[in-house]
Amino acid sequence: MGARTALDSRTVFFHCYAGSVIDDQEDQLPAEEELPEPPWHRTQPPPRAPITREAIVEAALAVLNKEGLDGLSMRRVAEELGTGAASLYWHVRNKEELFQLIFDRVTREVVLPEPDPAHWKEQLKALGIQMRKALSKYRDVARLSFGRIPAGPQTALLSEWLFTLLQPVGIPDRVIAYIGDIAGLYVGAFCFEESLGYASPTGEDLPPEQIVQMMKDYFLSLPRDRFPRTIKAIDLIFAFNPEERFEFGLDLLIAGIESYAVKASRRRKLAK
Repeated sequence: MGARTALDSRTVFFHCYAGSVIDDQEDQLPAEEELPEPPWHRTQPPPRAPITREAIVEAALAVLNKEGLDGLSMRRVAEELGTGAASLYWHVRNKEELFQLIFDRVTREVVLPEPDPAHWKEQLKALGIQMRKALSKYRDVARLSFGRIPAGPQTALLSEWLFTLLQPVGIPDRVIAYIGDIAGLYVGAFCFEESLGYASPTGEDLPPEQIVQMMKDYFLSLPRDRFPRTIKAIDLIFAFNPEERFEFGLDLLIAGIESYAVKASRRRKLAK
């Protein structure tokens, strides 16, 4: 009985003493998370952002800006996101659908104002200028627009906006239905040509101003008696002002649209 009591006392003493030593050591040692990691340990990568359709489109735009349309692939987009191509197909069916999503994403940057039929010409022109700015902002998006029928939500919104703006002016529905396609081709072609730059007739890499001057000098060397009107208008023909030329094209389109409003007005007068 006495031996057990002595043993128990020693056991209790050992545990108490050891516990106090451990407690003292824990107070003195820094916490485990404060210790530096050995240099041979691999650091954990930051957590990936979740893969969404929106993230895929933004990554595709980044690849497009860096490598152009020819370098855009599902594999490259996946690399941009730090994942495998297979994970993209849960959100995007194929590369063609990705092209449609990119185009819809870019055109969402165009802000459609409240339709105001009293100022329809100004609103149409402002729309064209906005569209040119959006297509020129990203590399090869203008090229991507050719041969594809825009089928996203933004196209439906634009269609409804055009009908709301132009029907009260008397523009026939058939004309309104064609406007989006024809105006879109004009803006897309203009932006695509701008993206190509100016090709020198000598094949050299020359600044645009020098190329234009070379062509102007050639025209001025032509016989004046055979080309009097061309030479007289030479400064207009070779005026190097892309913004002015683009807006002039918009004015031509709008004047053509306006002619249908005039015809509709005349028909209404004759009907009375």
